[in-house]
Amino acid sequence: MNTEVTSENNDVAYPTPLGLVRASETALFIASPLLAAGSLSLIGVVCADANSFRFTGPALLLLVTAAISLLLSIQLGYHARQWIYSYDDLKNWTARRQPRPEDLDTQASDYKKGRKKLEHAGMAYNAGTVFLAFGVAFILAPRGHNELAVWRWFATAIVSAFAIGETAWILNTYLRWRHWLLRRRAIRSQRSLKEVGQNDV
Repeated sequence: MNTEVTSENNDVAYPTPLGLVRASETALFIASPLLAAGSLSLIGVVCADANSFRFTGPALLLLVTAAISLLLSIQLGYHARQWIYSYDDLKNWTARRQPRPEDLDTQASDYKKGRKKLEHAGMAYNAGTVFLAFGVAFILAPRGHNELAVWRWFATAIVSAFAIGETAWILNTYLRWRHWLLRRRAIRSQRSLKEVGQNDV
C-alpha cells in the first residue's frame, strides 16, 4: 500500500490519487483485521501440533510478528484518520460556506500529520503481509515423506515466490530503488559524455 504521493492546491491538501484514503481504509480497517485474525489462528494451529511442521520455531516467530505488525497498522491507521478530512468536512463542521483562510491552513497542516501517520500504517501493513506470507511458507514445508510432500513443496515455492516479490515491491516503493538506479545511470551517461568531450579536445 503506497501512501507517498500527495498534492496541495490553494491551501487545501488532498491525496493523489484521490481514492488513496479510501483504499487505505479498506486495507487498514478491513483487510488488516482479517489477516491478523488469520495469523492468530495459525499460531494456535502451530502451537497445538508443533511436531507436524518442519520449521515450527521460525513459522511461529513469523506469524507472531505478522499479527503484531497488522494490529499496529490498525492502530496507526486510526490515529492517522483523525487528522485527515476533506474540504467538505471542513465546511460542514465549521458551518460556513467558505472556510476561513486560517481554517484551510489548519486543514493542510493536519493533513500533513495524518499523511505521515498513514505512511507508517502502510509500512506496518506491508510488513505484516510479508511476515504472514513467509510464515505460511514455513508451515507448508512438509516434515518427512508422504503423498502430499511434493505438493506441499510446490505450494511452499509458490508462496515463497509471492513473499519475495512482495518484499521487492515494498522495498522499491519505500526505498525508491528505481529512482536511485535511474539517477545513477544518468550520472554515468554524463560522465561518459564528458570523457568523450575531453577526448575530442
